[in-house]
Amino acid sequence: MFSKPIQRLQTSSVVLRESRRGFAVNEKQIKMRMKSVKSIEKITKAMKMVAASKMRGELTRLEAGKRFGFNSVDMVFKSDSYLQRKAPVQDMHDSSEYIIPLTSDRGLCGGINSNIVREIKGYVKDKNRSKIRIMPVGEKGSMAMIRPFPDMLKMSISDIGSPCNYPTIMAISDQVMRDSEGYDKIVVYYNEFKSAISQIIRRMELMPRKRFLDTMKFARLYNQKLPDKNTSNPALYELYLTSNLWIAFLNNAASEQSARMNAMENASKNAREIVEKLNLLYNKARQARITMELVEIISGASAL
Repeated sequence: MFSKPIQRLQTSSVVLRESRRGFAVNEKQIKMRMKSVKSIEKITKAMKMVAASKMRGELTRLEAGKRFGFNSVDMVFKSDSYLQRKAPVQDMHDSSEYIIPLTSDRGLCGGINSNIVREIKGYVKDKNRSKIRIMPVGEKGSMAMIRPFPDMLKMSISDIGSPCNYPTIMAISDQVMRDSEGYDKIVVYYNEFKSAISQIIRRMELMPRKRFLDTMKFARLYNQKLPDKNTSNPALYELYLTSNLWIAFLNNAASEQSARMNAMENASKNAREIVEKLNLLYNKARQARITMELVEIISGASAL
């Protein structure tokens, strides 16, 4: 006469054991996930501190670079109104362009690289592709542009080192000088550093070598502020191109580190939020397991 209660007790015990086992597995999984997220948070915090330290160094280099007479030759052209009126005007309609997008070699720095790529995609969309050549600087830009612009990319530059130095920029400038022969203008896209939380995309137009030399020959006739005739125009062009590229690279490097610092700060914040949610789930699972054990004890005692 005790067969049915005993059978019912055995069935309920099996269900309770399975439920308790499920709660135990759930708690273990949540605990393991919390541990992994906390490890990620430690990494992102460390990366944020490293990026902040590097950003301070890049800002020091940027301030020093700004004092290095960038736009030195171009400033003379723009300051002389008579020269601007008399200078020969070149028709830039449907002109050929040599585009240099500056990106980073490493990721985890927000959207500064994708913003540059998006800007160039929008710019060349309605242009004559046969008259545009792109030379991306940085691994991220090279990888992002090789598929949409296979006909425009002839070469790319990456692994230039961090922090970059002036001799490296001189070598890049020499390469640009040779490759941009025959183009009407050189266009540089880079991220300008505004503050630790703000970077904006800048488009800087530079003159190719032939156009610069022609302009310098004309400028010497009207402007006495320029260096004397013993100074060679090719040397002035090298200074003009390298100094402008130097400032663009310094701005881009500072923007990269500030963007990485912000990205790691956001990642750390998200990790903390995930840990809090997982901790709440863990407490709920633990409370449910304890409740189930109490129910099992009470059910066993009632059956006896």
